Amino acid sequence: MARHRLNKNLPPLAEAFSGFDGFPENCSRQKILTDCLRQGALEMQGDSPCPFYSMREVAEYFGVPLRTVALAYESLDLEGILHRIRGSQTMLTGRKPSTRQPVNAIVGLPIWLQAMITSPFECNLQIELEERLRARGYVADSIFYRSREDFDPDFTERLLRHNLDLIIWQSPHPLSSHVLMSLRERGMRLILLQPTENTLNLPSRTHLLDWQPAYHQLLKHWTELGIKRVVVPEPDNLVARRAIRKFKTQLAESGLTYVSVEASPEGLQSSKMEPNSEKSVLAFFDFQIADNLCNGYSDLIEQIASEHRLAFCRGPVRVPRLTTLKTEIDLVQLNPIELAEKVVEDLCDPHQTQEGTRSTITATFHVMQSMPGLNDFDRFQLNM
Repeated sequence: MARHRLNKNLPPLAEAFSGFDGFPENCSRQKILTDCLRQGALEMQGDSPCPFYSMREVAEYFGVPLRTVALAYESLDLEGILHRIRGSQTMLTGRKPSTRQPVNAIVGLPIWLQAMITSPFECNLQIELEERLRARGYVADSIFYRSREDFDPDFTERLLRHNLDLIIWQSPHPLSSHVLMSLRERGMRLILLQPTENTLNLPSRTHLLDWQPAYHQLLKHWTELGIKRVVVPEPDNLVARRAIRKFKTQLAESGLTYVSVEASPEGLQSSKMEPNSEKSVLAFFDFQIADNLCNGYSDLIEQIASEHRLAFCRGPVRVPRLTTLKTEIDLVQLNPIELAEKVVEDLCDPHQTQEGTRSTITATFHVMQSMPGLNDFDRFQLNM
């Protein structure tokens, strides 16, 4: 029984290769077949890819072994004229580039490079967002930026060059509001993940990050331990400073003393956290400062941790020394899996098109025996 022609877009072989009148003697059949198929394919090539003739169909029409056709197809695949899909079919490539799957939109994910390096939360969040967006037919475009670049006017043009349809930005700097407004005026939709103590008044889909309930649990825990002082290295980052301002009010309500010190080893040494001194907590609200001090002056941090408590109040930081230090560490963090799920589910809900506050993600407080490392942090998140 004759095989049915699978491709209805191309003419029958007898019509497409009507000029073929057989192979001359003492000539390479493979070369002649390859030249003939190349010429025919180029004449039939359109703007978009389409299925090409099957190898069995071509072997039967030209009267050659299947192996000869396979070698000809391989040559044309290497030339970019055909595209062989293993176990499926052969495609005639199009003149214009095209996607294999339909794309719903291109989603920009601006990422502060320093955060990606030092913050396990940031790293996991970007991975989770990319995986979930891709599964829903979106293309996730990660755009890394350096410190202070995010509120430079040139950053707007850099983002626009990516031809984004929408943008998901985790805790944008308050000074980057003009960048966000410029993007929105150019037709880009905004999805912002913002802490409750530092929200930007911009028209966007906003997912709130609420740290306050976890801080209440943290302060209750410190009060039960009899701690009286909380020492905080003062950050330059405006987002962290606003978080501390709110935290200081909660400290006063709990009867704890707030001590601000310079974010340097000299500042820590002047904070009277020596051995046998009043039991205190060294609390970090900025992961860049935590990275600089804990990794740059690990001996000093280990000495402080032997007599006092360490607290990472805006998520963990990669500190290899603390993964082996068997001391209790107070950790307040968000769950990147929960956050990514809510953001993408809301984006894909056809009934939720309005802007405004969409959901609230609440941080949690944990007492760890050591700072989780990269792999330990991944397992820890799955068990939250």
